[in-house]
Amino acid sequence: MKQVGGVLAIVGVVMAVPAAWSSASQTWPFEVTDHREKSRIVILVYGDGGTGEAGQYRVGHAMAEVCAARGCDFGIALGDNIYENGIEVRHRDSAAASHREILDQFDRKFAQPYAGLAARPGFQIWIAAGNHDYEHHAFTTMVTYSQFSALWRFPATHYGVPQLPRWLQVEAVHTDTDVRRDLNGLQVAALRRTLCTEGAERWKFAFGHQPVYNSGHHRGDGDERRTRALLEPVLADCGVHVYFAGHAHHQEHLTARGFEQVIQGAAGKSKGGNRPPRVAGVRQRYFSRTFGFAIVDVSADRVRMDFYDVLNTRERAGDWTSPAEGEIVQTYSWCAARADVGRADRDVPACAAR
Repeated sequence: MKQVGGVLAIVGVVMAVPAAWSSASQTWPFEVTDHREKSRIVILVYGDGGTGEAGQYRVGHAMAEVCAARGCDFGIALGDNIYENGIEVRHRDSAAASHREILDQFDRKFAQPYAGLAARPGFQIWIAAGNHDYEHHAFTTMVTYSQFSALWRFPATHYGVPQLPRWLQVEAVHTDTDVRRDLNGLQVAALRRTLCTEGAERWKFAFGHQPVYNSGHHRGDGDERRTRALLEPVLADCGVHVYFAGHAHHQEHLTARGFEQVIQGAAGKSKGGNRPPRVAGVRQRYFSRTFGFAIVDVSADRVRMDFYDVLNTRERAGDWTSPAEGEIVQTYSWCAARADVGRADRDVPACAAR
């Protein structure tokens, strides 16, 4: 892997991070692509990349290839964007040295793996934070990097993706339940203010790191139980149609009580067996441990989700190789109208050909 050593000249400004950020009226300190007039939106969904290893580069190449064919408008990243411990800042007494080490980490674990996506005009990736992004507490560095990357967009812990059509709402959600940075009642109240809004004609998507239900890695641990207790009522009460999460290192689609949950945590790691939750009203529709990602194609009246495997991918290797022909495989599709969402008892019709 070739590391780019170029350094940008920047002004050291750190954004304040509000509890919730309205996309309707906010003046953003970086460029935002306007999608408001579109009748169809195509979203790339991935999580748990950020390793800087061969597997992440290989999946990043596959995502760029599929997005070129599918016409992706923007991406959502579901946390653990910088392994293992977030951005590490060791040089505390030299602005120039600190600047270089920070950009080198973003370059190796974000800019280079997703260079093919950055080449798409106006394409941006909206970020949710994961537990590994906090470990060294350089959280404000992740926020500030939004001002110096054309691709990375992470304005706050909770925020709405701006400049979308009136029929689509996409909200980033903070989910970390660790005692030092926990999802708490104030944050849940902020989510209700943004998600429980009028709009029966609107698709409501939320994305964060911790899943509400999980059949693989981390299944049933304390973080999952706390996330479910705090977040599931908001998703159900506010009429969220799809909740996208990472954290577990596999791909999965579950129909829960009132909403769909997608896990995409296989953009850089793969781990865990399949043990579907034994909960009334929760149905597993798909599971894969293979490295991969998803594409969500949504219009005012219907949504289509396609999962992609990137075959023969390993996390670590001496170097990374682009997927060969036949190694990027569409493995699962789900198409629905809003009336089909959150119905574990319903088998939706097969997706029509694109």
